[in-house]
Parts: sequence; structure tokens; C-alpha cells
Amino acid sequence: MPRMPSPTVTTAEQLLELHEPGWRHELVRGEVRRMSPTGPLHGLVAGRITRLLANFVDDGCLGGVFTADAGFVLTRNPDTVRAPDVAFVRKDRLLSRYPPGFFPGPPDLAVEVTSPSDSFTAVHEKALCWLEHGALLVWVVDPVARRVSEYRSRGMARLLGTDDELDGGDVVPGFQVRVRDLFPDSE
Repeated sequence: MPRMPSPTVTTAEQLLELHEPGWRHELVRGEVRRMSPTGPLHGLVAGRITRLLANFVDDGCLGGVFTADAGFVLTRNPDTVRAPDVAFVRKDRLLSRYPPGFFPGPPDLAVEVTSPSDSFTAVHEKALCWLEHGALLVWVVDPVARRVSEYRSRGMARLLGTDDELDGGDVVPGFQVRVRDLFPDSE
């Protein structure tokens, strides 16, 4: 089957109006990127992270946890709008109301769950993009290898295995979870 060309979209506002069933989209420097739906393992892991993080954040009234449906505007002219699999925004940065559009600015924590088709280079580039545009912490979760790469700055990444503890540091103070508990067969 021939690959369909990506729609012509160059601004965040055009991206918001784009409806193409079966696809998710991001906008990177004015160029739309089409993403297919994910597989079940990806969905289970992203759902587990969302639940664990949201329960903790809600209990402490720390802010908001967003799913992959929420886009974040990182730059304008050319526009970049990205959507992590899970995101956290501190309470003091949440909006009092949400008009149509994407969240202005980056999340404080961006979580990317890798898919088998993701290349290391693409995932690493996306993690650095979040940091370069103001995210304070990025977790790249690899469900197949059962590990997490934690990025706090361009030059500071840490690889965590199943026996390690993942924590929110000063971004989500007090949040801790064993890496193994992010994966569905760990209970």
C-alpha cells in the first residue's frame, strides 16, 4: 500500500483543526509528523504510568497529569507542538480555564514510552527537544528492555533498570516508584 503524504499543516492552529482518523500528529518546526496508533504493551505501560503519577499528584494537589491527547506548544514561527505519552504540569503553571488550543509551553515532566518501531536517535532527539524547550525532567520508558532513561539536562541522563527507583526529584517531589512496577507483569 503506498504511503499517503502528510497533510499540509504549518501552524499550531492548523494542527488543532486536523482530523485524520487513525493517526495522531505532532508539528515540528512547521512540519507535521504523523504517528500511528501504538500497540497494547505501549498502551498498558503508558496507562500504568498515568495512573501512578495522577494518583500521587491528585493526593498532594501538586498539579495536573495529561495523557497523549494533550499537545504542548514549544515554539512559534515555525511552530512546534508535541504530545508526550504522559505529562505533568505543576499547579502554579496550570491555567484557570482552558480555551481551545494547546497548552502554552512545555510540561514540567514529559514521559515518552517507546514503541518497537522507534529508533534510539528519534527518541533521544525528542527527549532533548523537551529539555531544550523548558521541560525539567524527561523519562523515556522502554517496555521491551524494561528500563527507563531519565534526562534532567542535555548532558545528564541516567539509565535505570528494573530494580532501581524512579523518582520525581524536585519536579514531582516525593513521587517514587520501582521501575519494575511500571510494567504490567510485575505484580
